Amino acid sequence: MHRNLSASQAAAALGVSVKALRLYERAGLIAPGRSAAGWRIYAPDEMVRAREIAALRGLGVALREIGPMLDADPGAGLARHEARLRSEAARIAEAIGRLRAMRPADEEEATIAFDLPWPWGGERFELRGLPPILWLTGPLGSGKTRLAMRIAESLPSGRFVGLERDRPIEALIAEGEGPLVIDMVEEGLDADEQVALAARLRARPVWARPLVLMTRSSAMLDLGMVGAGEAIILCPANHSPPVYVDPVPGAPGYEALATCLAAPELRARTAGVIAIRG
Repeated sequence: MHRNLSASQAAAALGVSVKALRLYERAGLIAPGRSAAGWRIYAPDEMVRAREIAALRGLGVALREIGPMLDADPGAGLARHEARLRSEAARIAEAIGRLRAMRPADEEEATIAFDLPWPWGGERFELRGLPPILWLTGPLGSGKTRLAMRIAESLPSGRFVGLERDRPIEALIAEGEGPLVIDMVEEGLDADEQVALAARLRARPVWARPLVLMTRSSAMLDLGMVGAGEAIILCPANHSPPVYVDPVPGAPGYEALATCLAAPELRARTAGVIAIRG
């Protein structure tokens, strides 16, 4: 049954503070009624608007922009705000890159370092630190498999697992403690299985066995889900040296990274075409 709510009840229902409701009112965004005793009351219609305001505030929209956005075209306003967020994300990603470049070279010892194999030209490659999950991707013919094998050879107690595997990925992970480098981790899994596996791998504790996962699946490597315990290395199509890429739209290398990944259904069709042509 719909009923009027007090300020504290409304705040609890919206997940905001009573002070936030006062700010909404002061900005002219809501106009709560008054009880016979003079207390603010929030009718159902007012709660609908307050809920929209709280949602927009959660997205970082300024109070001064919310009124015009709700009273005009919310879609256009949200599109403008998304553009601002993307611009800010690109600025932050660029700043992170500059900070990394400013760090002293000897501040952190390389986990491994070696000369890149063919198809590269022997450039020096350094892997600094090994997160719980290191994603490795790139287009066909980019050299990512050779890089994965070289990483496995160079990591202490590292092991490379190719496509010819007879057990589920998680069973292989549970067998040892050293870093595990897995070729095309999505092989043999449908879309739902890939999403579920990626979620379970991300849920592992930070001290779990390090994984280097090669993939071209957007279900496995969902760029919107990449967390603090993950990093991404992209092998460019032009065989320039592999690079770390931040999963932020506008970051250096992001567009090339995104084009390497595809939905499992599309990847399956592509694999079939390649097999026929071969």
